[in-house]
Amino acid sequence: MAKRKVIWFLFFASAAVVMIFLPGISRYHQLKARQAKLDDSIERLKKDELNLRREQEKLQKDPTYIEKVAREKLQVTKKGETIVRVENKNAE
Repeated sequence: MAKRKVIWFLFFASAAVVMIFLPGISRYHQLKARQAKLDDSIERLKKDELNLRREQEKLQKDPTYIEKVAREKLQVTKKGETIVRVENKNAE
């Protein structure tokens, strides 16, 4: 009879330990997943920052690149040039 009580005690003690630690383990896995996502975001943002710094350097030092950006994004023309827009009706 005492052996049976010990077995039941161990069973309930084990169940209690599992019930106590299970939410913590679940939370740990959630936090690890969130950390992985944040690490990915940090890497992506570092790459974006590097690309922006490179573009900034080009805009400060490369006259050809400055002209290209001015023509494409700002529609700037040289004196005497005319902008011709071609509409593509098949693009719809």
